[in-house]
Amino acid sequence: MGAVFLIGAAQGLFLAVVLVSRPRNALPNRLLAALVLVFSVDLAMAVYHTSGMSTRYPVLIGTDMPISFLYGPLLYLYVRTLTSESHALHRSDAFHLVPFVAHAVFLLPFFLRPNAEKVMLMADPSQSFSTGALGVINPLKLVHGFVYLGLMSRLIRQHRHRVADTSSPVEQARLKWLRTLTIGVVAMLVSATVIYAFSASRAASLGMDPDAWYDDLTLLCVTVFVYALGYFGLRQPEITAHEEPTPGQTAETQREAYARSGMSPDEAERQRVRLIELMETEHLYRQGDLTVQDLAAALDISPHNLTEVLSTQLNQSFYEFVNGYRVRDVQRRLTDPDYAHWTVLAIGMESGFKAKSSFNAVFKRSAGMTPSQYRERHREAV
Repeated sequence: MGAVFLIGAAQGLFLAVVLVSRPRNALPNRLLAALVLVFSVDLAMAVYHTSGMSTRYPVLIGTDMPISFLYGPLLYLYVRTLTSESHALHRSDAFHLVPFVAHAVFLLPFFLRPNAEKVMLMADPSQSFSTGALGVINPLKLVHGFVYLGLMSRLIRQHRHRVADTSSPVEQARLKWLRTLTIGVVAMLVSATVIYAFSASRAASLGMDPDAWYDDLTLLCVTVFVYALGYFGLRQPEITAHEEPTPGQTAETQREAYARSGMSPDEAERQRVRLIELMETEHLYRQGDLTVQDLAAALDISPHNLTEVLSTQLNQSFYEFVNGYRVRDVQRRLTDPDYAHWTVLAIGMESGFKAKSSFNAVFKRSAGMTPSQYRERHREAV
């Protein structure tokens, strides 16, 4: 089993290096790399115990016990930065580290013990309050994991609603990746909970006994999870793509980025006029499954050139541009007496939106109120 853990730790280290080296979505990738690195440390410590090195070199015994409290926060922050409009951390995010720090401080008396006493306590944790309390702390780790699983699932659900009206291949791949990641986390947590339930009689020694089958099976689940991260993550490089301009990127730097596209400023302006004319006469935005490829084909230009026109001439992304037309179309219909008998949702669907939640979110972000409030305010004004 030690060889399996060693290979898993090496795989995790390799994956962490690859993730850090990717230039796009730097912060999400670094958070995922940190998570994988934590898994690798856990697996490396398993090798440390199963190989017998812990009895020959006891100085590291127990240093891996608090890191289980890092799994949930790193996963949550990874999902949040990957799905939010601004990839950023805040000072308040440091509170996610409180359980990890508290556990490390709680175990400080054990860490400061002589090496011989550490070996003795590894065999019989009940001889010390700090190690004997593992019987209570270990199930709390599972509860902690499920709490963060719930928070992560809520973020993914909110993101799915926000992008429901886009057909972006990147966003669809990203959602698929996040769903796969969630399934993996659920499988790992459920497996750990079931294994723990059947080993409850040895709860006091969990995390301390290198021969405990609970530890072996739990770490085996971690190994499989790390391999799955490597397999699915590296096979789907599009999850790290980012279709929007880099935060802080100015219009000038955007133009410089497109300088080698072969499209002159005059040509970009001409395509802008054609684009607006096409949208206002053909109403392509009413197609709920409209993609950048579809719109580019209608203009008979490449998707790259269309993106360039949108970015340099209109300072918008494809979805900002299309949803802007959809919102204005909804506003016109909401104030048109001919649509007075239509429901708000029916108007939204007719204008190109595909889901009620994303329709309300996009409209409110643009108009500052919900579609229903917009209609009611207009009626009061009349």
